[in-house]
Order: sequence, then structure tokens, then C-alpha cells
Amino acid sequence: MSSPTLHPPRRRRAAKNPHLQTLEALRLGVVPRVGPEDLTVARDQELALIDQDLEETSVRGAARVFLGDYGTGKTHLLELLEHKALAQNFLCTRVVLDEEEVPPSHPQRVYRALTRGLRYPDSDSGANGLGLLLEKLGQAGSKDPLPARFFTPGKDLYHHYFSPVVAYWRALDPEDPLREELQDWIEGHASQSNQELEARLRQRTRVRGHRMFALKDYRPWAHLYSYLVGGLAWLANRAGYRGLVVLFDEAEFYALLNSTGKEFADLVFGYYATAALGQERSRFSLERAKRGGQAVHRSFPPIYQENQPLYCVFALTEDPWGVGALRNVVGEERLHRLTALGLRDYQDLCLKVVDLYRQVYPDCKVGAEVQKPMGQVVYRGVERGILGNPRQVLKFVMEMLDFSRLRRSEIAEYVTEVMEQLRSS
Repeated sequence: MSSPTLHPPRRRRAAKNPHLQTLEALRLGVVPRVGPEDLTVARDQELALIDQDLEETSVRGAARVFLGDYGTGKTHLLELLEHKALAQNFLCTRVVLDEEEVPPSHPQRVYRALTRGLRYPDSDSGANGLGLLLEKLGQAGSKDPLPARFFTPGKDLYHHYFSPVVAYWRALDPEDPLREELQDWIEGHASQSNQELEARLRQRTRVRGHRMFALKDYRPWAHLYSYLVGGLAWLANRAGYRGLVVLFDEAEFYALLNSTGKEFADLVFGYYATAALGQERSRFSLERAKRGGQAVHRSFPPIYQENQPLYCVFALTEDPWGVGALRNVVGEERLHRLTALGLRDYQDLCLKVVDLYRQVYPDCKVGAEVQKPMGQVVYRGVERGILGNPRQVLKFVMEMLDFSRLRRSEIAEYVTEVMEQLRSS
């Protein structure tokens, strides 16, 4: 099948036009990060659940599992959820799991991806890590967002990782390079030694009485990282945000792990979901679950505070092990299967893309001679199962529209060729 040679628009132009960024993502077959609501159809039920969960999160925490086959819109839904969460003043982060760099069986790698990908509703600079949050918490005074109990070892609000970090952060000069090292350490950088960093911080400041504990990539240490994320959600709330939303994407990599890896992934997901739900609403047993480290590490609670403003969302395919493990934690009522799109939904989706295309390319006339055959091809492709998910349909519609714009005189021949291929498939 012939298709036009497309030249990507200049980066400067894409930055000024969010609709163009959306079209570029569709050309590549990836989920747009800008304006995902512009391409959302037949997701009223899912959006209602998300609104319900976000409201619940600010009160006592929440968790949700979205299930769906590859290409059915799980990642698009997460993008939409992220936009909604940011608009409602939540900190938000998306962890894209994979087999090599961020396997779900390695808690430190998951945590590092989580912190490095943190996005703020009051910043448009993309991922910021923990720096902006530490800056907001770093100013002591009459309106200090943190009570004295947070900095007093042995008190109920003392956090064994974040309390020392914030104390040292406040004591360091803003231009001191140790601040950057401190941030890198609390974000889970594997090469940082807690003992060496603590010694240098003590030399540089007058802060005393805090001990910095190790952060290792040992697979049984999952409870430490749920403790950290709970503390992060609590701190986000103290800094003026409604809480923290953590999105786990591509959780189907569960299926690629060996049996031992799956058991450790169960720990990671179990501890995170329980940190979000609280022990009473979770079916995950904190008493029986494995905890690694020395005695002092094992003594740290997986849940920093009850009713933490934390929302954990897992998107995965129907892998029996992964689904079963998460069901055993959150219960069947928090598992939701994405509804399959029907022909009318695909028709609505096509019209949304055409409308965006007209806005980006106002000189391109997308008339009946383009829309009618495009609709016929989509109808036939969906009916025969060749265009089996939104991603495939959107990519085809973009190809059709680009073809009509760049080689309009050949559109009839192009459509005929496509239809013949569909009939022979």
C-alpha cells in the first residue's frame, strides 16, 4: 500500500500548537500527552470511577485496577487521568514498567521512576522530581507547613527518611551542591551511600539527631518504598496539594517475570495498594508479608499514616497471575475492565480527529470525498477485526487524512487499494 512521505513539523511549531502535538502522536501510534480528552469516547463509566476515586483519595486514599487488551486504550485512560488529577491539584507520576530498567519486582527502581517522573499542577516544565516539593517545604517560619513532631524522632509524624532530608535541606544554602546530592539520594539513586552523605551533611550543617538509613535495590525491601511513598503523599498535602496520584502503566510485564520475580512484584503492588487503601480496606496481610533489611528496616511501617492522600492505579492486560495478585489485594470491586468500543464509538473518534485536523490545517478541505471512504474503510476494518483497537484506527485515519492533504488527486485510487486489501484479508 503506498503512502505519502511525511516530514515532521519543526519542534518550534509543535510547541506552540497542542493540537499539532496530538496529531504527531497519532502519526506515531502513541498516546498524546496533550489534550487526551479531545480523543476520548465511550469512557463515561471509567471517568465517573476516576472522579469518585480522586474525591476519595483526598479523604482517605484509593486504588484502582484497569484491565484491557493491548491497544484498547489503557494508556490513553492513564493520560486522561493524569490530566484530571493535575487539574484538581494533585501531584501525579506515571511509572512505565518494563522488563529491564523498571521491572515491577525491583522496588527501588520503581520508586526512582516514580520520583523522577513527578509532575506538579503549578509547573508546566514536565517532570521535576522532588526538587519543587522540597523547595515548598524548605521554608520554615510562622507559616511552616510542617509541625515540630515531623522533625522529632520518636513522635508519630517523624518519617525516618523524609524528616532528616527536609531538616538538612532547610539547613543547607540554596546554592550548595549537597542539596542536589541529597535530592538524588531521596529519589532513590542507586550509587548514593547514606553513610557518606550523612557524614558530609553533618559537617556542613548544625543539624543533629537524625540518622539516614540505606535505600537499596533489594527485592524484599518493598515495604520501605511504600513507606516512602506514603510519606511523599502526606508531604504533598502539607505543601498545599490534594495528594499524590501514582499510575502504573504496562503492568503486563508481570507475565515476563519468572516465578520468583512475580512473588516480589506481588510484594511491590501489594504494599503500594495497601498504602493507598489502608489496612482495613486492603486484603493484603501486612503481618504475613515479607520484609527485608536489618531489624531497624523491618521495624519501619509500610503505611506512614492512616488515610494517606494516595491514589494508586494499575493498568494491565488480563494476565492471570497479575490480575489474580491484584484482585487479592484490592478486591473484585476495584477491578474494572475497559468496555470495547463499538462502530458508533469509532465513528465519533474519527470525527474528533477530523475536527482536530481541520484546526491544525485550515487550508486542507476534508470533505465528503475523504470522510465517506474513510468511514467505509474503518467500518469494514473494524467489522472484519483488522482494525481491532483504537490505536490502529487512529493511525489509519491519520494516514488517510495526510494522504488526502498531500496527494489529494490520488485519494480514490488509494481507497480502492485499501478496500481490496481488506476484502482479501
